[in-house]
Amino acid sequence: MTKILQVLAPKVAESAHIYRQILATFAASLLALAGGITFGFTAVLLPQLQNDTSFPYDPMYDSWIASISPLAMMMGSLFSGSMSDGFGRRMGQLVLIVPFILGWIIIGVSNNNAVMLLGRFITGACTGAVRANSMVYIGETTDPKYRAIALFCPSAAINIGALISHTVGTFCHWKTSCFIFVIPNIISFIVLLSLKESPLWLLSKGRTDEGIESYKQFRGSGENADKELATVLEKTKEKTEEKSTFRDISDIIFSRPFMRSLATIVLLFIAVQWCGINTLSFYAQVIFEKTFSGEVDAFMLMLVTDGIRILAGVVMCSLAKMLPRKVTFIACCITTSLILLGLVTYLYLRPDGMVWMAVTCMVMYIGIASALTCISWSFVAEIFPAKVRGFGSGLSSAISFVLLFISVKVTPEIMNRFGEHVMYAGFAGVTLCTGLLLSFILPETNGRSLQDIEDSLYQKKGVEKKNDISMAALPNSTA
Repeated sequence: MTKILQVLAPKVAESAHIYRQILATFAASLLALAGGITFGFTAVLLPQLQNDTSFPYDPMYDSWIASISPLAMMMGSLFSGSMSDGFGRRMGQLVLIVPFILGWIIIGVSNNNAVMLLGRFITGACTGAVRANSMVYIGETTDPKYRAIALFCPSAAINIGALISHTVGTFCHWKTSCFIFVIPNIISFIVLLSLKESPLWLLSKGRTDEGIESYKQFRGSGENADKELATVLEKTKEKTEEKSTFRDISDIIFSRPFMRSLATIVLLFIAVQWCGINTLSFYAQVIFEKTFSGEVDAFMLMLVTDGIRILAGVVMCSLAKMLPRKVTFIACCITTSLILLGLVTYLYLRPDGMVWMAVTCMVMYIGIASALTCISWSFVAEIFPAKVRGFGSGLSSAISFVLLFISVKVTPEIMNRFGEHVMYAGFAGVTLCTGLLLSFILPETNGRSLQDIEDSLYQKKGVEKKNDISMAALPNSTA
């Protein structure tokens, strides 16, 4: 036994940095899972409130109970950037976990719509804030060859969270469910306490010794790691010699490359949030009942589609290193649109005995659109320069949740006034148009270091260094 331990100990020590990367991804993914619970809770909460004699149910509040969380997610995302850049990627997540838990407790003890809305607002704000923070933390602590897989994990975790909320919320009273839902936050808090801050953030703040120690903790030692660390320190030295001012930051934010990156993110999230996949989580049972006119068990179909979303996330994680993300995203946009058009055709004609065709289209739509979600969020942690990565990620998340809020708020009205076929046709049209536009401007980032991505997007050629908004003046992002 002693000999076995002597052989295994050095191997475990050599791989310790990989385990830390896994733990960092795990902690961040747990917070994404908690966000998925926030997304999916109203699908089972609203039916329970209708039959809860202890709660003053009012159908006028249904859409607000569902949509106030995406609205709060937008607000949370806006301040998450400054929190991430100011307090740190890890510390930003730790600080947000406390109000996240408090929000679930408020929902669990609520006895009127006002308190319910307050709790939903707090959990929504925390979901939006940790989404951007956690993605940046993963991006800056993982090796480039593992980063694609790691960045897909939170999206898969969101789908798992939606399934958990639908399952627990169905078999437990909604008040009991709220106290169960704090468990992922508590576990994430404990794991994050055992990890170090992002090395790139520490170095960007001039905390060189801590940054080097953290870098070695997450990246280990070896020829490649030492070369990357040397590059990081060189970039940090350049930054120290050329102090960043508010004007420098403003120049980057208002530069054409940054605006191009922001426009790319806007189109990405229009495709994702207005293809209807996330809106479905808020009204799953209601939408399925209307779509299939009671011919299909809406609750079972909801659980099946939750499983499909998880499977799609796992498949995307497994294939992340091999698939070119740009081509995959565009292909998914076109395929999603075609499937939705098939569903629209069924709803328009309603042929007898062909409900299986509509269910098949729905299942395929859920799977492909879920892949869109996984891919879109992976770009957020890569497409902005290190100096304003927290700001850019927070702004991107805010835009995403504004689009989700609009979709969640207006979808029931569109469905009730114009019919399900018009709703699905709108999803298809938006997805197809944005996919075609993105085929011209979306960069391919798979397998490339963050520094390489920054240089290709932001470096100006033939311009003097003092006027050059290039990543040579920024802290290195190779992680």
